[in-house]
Amino acid sequence: MAYAIIRVTKIASREQAQSVAHHNYRTQETPNADPALRHLNQELVNHEQRSYWDLANERIAELQLLRLRKDAVRAVEILLTASEERFAKDPATGRKTDIRDSPWVKDNLDFLRKRYGAENVIGCMLHQDESTPHLHAIVVPVMQEQRLHNGEKVGPNERLSARDLFSPAALRQLQTDYAQAMAPYGLKRGIERSTAIHQDVRRYYGAQKTSQQQLAKAVAPVVHTPLEVGKKAWYVDSGVHLQRELERLNQQAAQQLAEANAKLAELATIATANVLAQDRVRVLEKQLATSKQREQQTAATLQHKTQELTAKTEEVGTLRERFHRLIVQTAQSEALAPDLAEWAGKQQAYSQRRAEQVVATVLQGPIKDVGEVDQALRENGYTIHQTKEKSFFVREAKTAVQFPLDHLRPNGQPLHEQVQFAIERTREEQRQQERLRVARDPRSLKATITVVDAERAERIRIAFEDAGASVWQVQTLDDQRTSLSVAYRFEWEKLPKISAVLDKAHRSEGVAVEESYDAQSTRTGAVRTLLQDRQGRSRERGLSM
Repeated sequence: MAYAIIRVTKIASREQAQSVAHHNYRTQETPNADPALRHLNQELVNHEQRSYWDLANERIAELQLLRLRKDAVRAVEILLTASEERFAKDPATGRKTDIRDSPWVKDNLDFLRKRYGAENVIGCMLHQDESTPHLHAIVVPVMQEQRLHNGEKVGPNERLSARDLFSPAALRQLQTDYAQAMAPYGLKRGIERSTAIHQDVRRYYGAQKTSQQQLAKAVAPVVHTPLEVGKKAWYVDSGVHLQRELERLNQQAAQQLAEANAKLAELATIATANVLAQDRVRVLEKQLATSKQREQQTAATLQHKTQELTAKTEEVGTLRERFHRLIVQTAQSEALAPDLAEWAGKQQAYSQRRAEQVVATVLQGPIKDVGEVDQALRENGYTIHQTKEKSFFVREAKTAVQFPLDHLRPNGQPLHEQVQFAIERTREEQRQQERLRVARDPRSLKATITVVDAERAERIRIAFEDAGASVWQVQTLDDQRTSLSVAYRFEWEKLPKISAVLDKAHRSEGVAVEESYDAQSTRTGAVRTLLQDRQGRSRERGLSM
């Protein structure tokens, strides 16, 4: 009978996560893996082979936890496999059959995703280059339930807790559930609450018995005690005497056999530890050889870098001498050499292009005045100064390169025009935002004006804007008419002008006005109130005269 095998290992540090990744992706030597079969390995989730630690932190960040302990277990590694006899062999090669994209692999991944959530399974690597095919899955331990406090559920619905998700009881249930999921493949669960322990522990205890004193004790021969039949007393029946002697001899033989079996078991444990120690020695020897190779490569790289540094130092010395000569020539007003003049021209062109990129970036966003362009240039190492002839120049502090301000042509256009356009665009965007705020205000009054002529529609739009209303949307309809969406707040000083424009639009041919009854009543009522108020004040002035 083949068994379903599943084991869990917690990952609590970046170093541990890196070690797991090195093993899973074979970025370091794995002695028990066959390099010729490495192409049969397959990553099912983390196709880009990103850092497990970074992936876990990104998933944890999505939880928006109030606090996270530094020593929190941020991921666990789950090994999923089965007894070796479960995996069929190719009769032609004698090797295990390739199981990539097999139902067994897919069902294992589905089991993990359903149990822990697909978003929490950040890696799943199939290994077929070892003796038994198996999967290494990396899971972020996210609990999909609130924690219990004094018998009550408190806190967020999602929380990070490897302690609860992989508690002893949860691990026993995991063994049972996994075996049930793998039952279609003829796999069963191991003995529940078995005292069997992992081989690493056996290696530990075997190693404890390898001292010379213990070894000498273990290989010491069992002392043979001759078996003798006792004499029969004259008053004891012969059959009874024989039965007693047989029982005594059997007990003595069983005791000697038990001592011999105990020594054999002890020697088997020591032998196992010895074999494992030899395997460990071979692994360490290979790792040592790899370390020496890396050390040699590092030494060669260091030597090469040292040579490069020496060459750069000599080059710097040459440049320093040339720089000193250049200072002297400049002080003596001598003309620059052709190569230096060419180099200076390239530096000036590069500096100007970089300044143009800075200005172009600023002009893409909102800009209120030209001072923002000056501030952006300063932040990037440029200053603008004015000469005695009232000309403006841009100077780069790092290279001392300078050029006329009007030579800046971001996006290939004159600077002044682009700055003014950007300022006006920003103001229009702000005005449009204000129009939208008025339109979205539930207290605002609204109307829709439909005009046959586009030019006439523009004149009406301007009239509304001048009166204090917000024309927040202008649309061209399918029949080529223009629709104006108008909104305005109830403001006594603006209502007469806005009402006058609306009334004129009502009376105009080719213009349709859509206004709700409530909006029209509110508007006209307010205008009548204002008119009556003005007439009352006029009569009062007439009487006073």
